[in-house]
Amino acid sequence: MKFSSPLLQRCATGATFSTATPTLDTALNAVNNITTPTQRTEPTRPKFEAVLDSRNRKVVGLWRRGSRYYAQLRIDLGNGRTAPRRFPLNAVDLNSARAELERKRTERLENRLRPPGRRPAFQAVVEEYFSSPSFTEKKIRTQESQRQALERWAKYLATLSIEKVSLKKVDDYRRARIQDGTSPRTVNLDVIALRQVLSYAKLCGYIDNVVQFFSPRHGGGLKALRQRSAPKRRLLTKEEFNRLIEAATEDTTKNARQLRFFLRFLALAGAREQEALSVGRSDVDFASGFVTIGAAGDSKNRKSRTVDFSPELKELLRELLASLPPDTSWLFPSTQRGTRDVRAKTLRESFKLVRAKAGLPNVGFHDLRHFFASQCVMAGIDFMTIATWLGHQDGGILVGKVYGHLADTHKKAAAKKLRFFN
Repeated sequence: MKFSSPLLQRCATGATFSTATPTLDTALNAVNNITTPTQRTEPTRPKFEAVLDSRNRKVVGLWRRGSRYYAQLRIDLGNGRTAPRRFPLNAVDLNSARAELERKRTERLENRLRPPGRRPAFQAVVEEYFSSPSFTEKKIRTQESQRQALERWAKYLATLSIEKVSLKKVDDYRRARIQDGTSPRTVNLDVIALRQVLSYAKLCGYIDNVVQFFSPRHGGGLKALRQRSAPKRRLLTKEEFNRLIEAATEDTTKNARQLRFFLRFLALAGAREQEALSVGRSDVDFASGFVTIGAAGDSKNRKSRTVDFSPELKELLRELLASLPPDTSWLFPSTQRGTRDVRAKTLRESFKLVRAKAGLPNVGFHDLRHFFASQCVMAGIDFMTIATWLGHQDGGILVGKVYGHLADTHKKAAAKKLRFFN
């Protein structure tokens, strides 16, 4: 039997047909067949491997992970127990790694090996440095200037870990200081103070290297900033020195008498300001005919020296000792010492008043040291003797370089005075 509708015809013949709605299994199969993008996996970290020598034997205490070498040493945990720890080495091959391993072993024997891990912040290392002999053994004035510089560094680097101090950060600091109007000389002094802390950090084992900052041969590129040469100071004349002495009167400053003695001593002994203030009664030896400068190790190079008496220096010291109160051991005692036997710390404020009155506002105490050296040169004294009196260690090279022209000029002037036949 034949039907007019195709659908009725299929039903009559028993044919099967599917519905338009998919089944659950069909849907799940479709979902499972959808391709998803490949997920990114983290690379596996290299494992520690024992280092082998050229004969394929293990090198005791030496390990490697990737391209970096490590030393494995047992260290004291501080609780009566020890444990192995690995220390990264600054090495690029087996020979340098072995050398670094021996260095670490030496540091362990000398109790200088620090356990691995996070290093202290720069600010904490600075505080350690302030209490270390590396700092406390310096002169007081050096301590003060370094403390000021390092406090600036600590403010800039703050909590940055000591091993994170980099050339770029140091150079950024210098650039910022220069932009603020700081002189190149002061910035260079700041970097010198930083170098002291980095050297201390290396001593403590916080960092491995310091030359990376300052030595071009070791990859360092930190050169000192170019400083403008200080203007050449003209030498003080005898007439100007006498004006200073005449201006040092009681109506100018209350300790005028002490200041006059002090100025004369600087001019006749060639001492620096603080060296002169540190001279005591016991440093004056009339029997041997000299005065000792820096007997307590407080000279610039921490070495004492003797200055032989000239007639004027000898007379000055006799006057000075006769004027001193009996309860002091210093040539220049503090006028505000009370019952204490302490020396004067400075006479600068009084000197400012005196030099202004004398019309010489730019003269400093150090000019009197130059005055001493120049007068010695023009008197024909050999450079080595003058250098010894000044405390120089170069045998007179600096004296000849700075004052040698005075000797030539003086000799020519003396030659013009010669008369042999008329």
